[in-house]
Amino acid sequence: MTPLTDVTRAVKSTTGLEPAARQGAGFAGLAWLTWRQHRWTLFGSLVLAAALTGWMAYLASDMTSLYHQCHDTLCPVGSSQFETLNTRFTGPIDVANNLLLGVEYLPVLIGIFLGVPLLAKEYEQRTLLLAWSQDVSPVRWLWTKLALIGLFVAALTAVLSAASEHLAHVLHDVGGGSMFDQQLFLDSGMLPLAIGVSWFAVGVALGAAVRRVLPAAMAVIVGFVGLMLTVQWRFPTLMTPVSGFFPFGDSQNRPGATNALIVNGGIQVGPGHVENLFDASRHAVTWARLQHACPNLLSPPVNFDSCFVRNHFLRYVVYQPGSRIPEFHLIIASGYLGLGLLALVAAWLLVRRAGLSAG
Repeated sequence: MTPLTDVTRAVKSTTGLEPAARQGAGFAGLAWLTWRQHRWTLFGSLVLAAALTGWMAYLASDMTSLYHQCHDTLCPVGSSQFETLNTRFTGPIDVANNLLLGVEYLPVLIGIFLGVPLLAKEYEQRTLLLAWSQDVSPVRWLWTKLALIGLFVAALTAVLSAASEHLAHVLHDVGGGSMFDQQLFLDSGMLPLAIGVSWFAVGVALGAAVRRVLPAAMAVIVGFVGLMLTVQWRFPTLMTPVSGFFPFGDSQNRPGATNALIVNGGIQVGPGHVENLFDASRHAVTWARLQHACPNLLSPPVNFDSCFVRNHFLRYVVYQPGSRIPEFHLIIASGYLGLGLLALVAAWLLVRRAGLSAG
């Protein structure tokens, strides 16, 4: 075999690899690469989401059956259905509350395990230099992987959001209360979808900025908890609340009966002190007037409501009506999606600036 023959074969071999190389640089190649790099995380996420969705669907069906047995109203205290629903720890209501609490914290797991490693792991392992020196540009590499994993995250969280919203409404039916209550509110209105996608993007941006997986993951945890507490603190006043006088003992006309969120409306009664208590003419009730109307008010057993109902007393309540729940959901979802958009822009700028200086 002559040297010329060896050179010819080498050229033919290299030429035959060119189409495959071009294909590897295309969308199909990046999709395959994404799957190879993140397959176990994606598979684990899929299994977890399927388990949670199935569990929530089963609980919703179980509680709905008990609700129908009580003629589609709150089961009376002492009934077998009430005892079944309210069994501590293992009853459907306790389990449903724990599952909904878990759904609230899923976005932080998305940010840590799907968002942060997308760039931070590549920086740590110094593999971006190799990936970005191929035919594909850094920005194209970023947007393709973001689109693939982001669509996966959106699909999973959309299914979980639908299941958690259904469970939240069923829990409201069997347990009473208001759909404005923190847990029911945050797990309905497709908020888990918006929050999950947002924290995926934030995780990517923090990974690009910090370039280390563990510090970026810690930043995601701190940011998630801080923002969640801020939302819980501020969301009752995102819109100007309404107010009015409400009688005691009227379960149909009280604000909570219509899924309202009570911002302020508590009463204080003690020796020489009465706050937020009014008579039928909406004049403040003094301690002397209260003692005259209810002479044994503070004597055991204490029962304020019976005295207040008998004397037609009122309380002044500041609240958000239940009809505003969709608007509140839209405001909060828009805020989270806006945060996610800013994070994507930040990740794009960081990758664009980094170029081939990865690591």
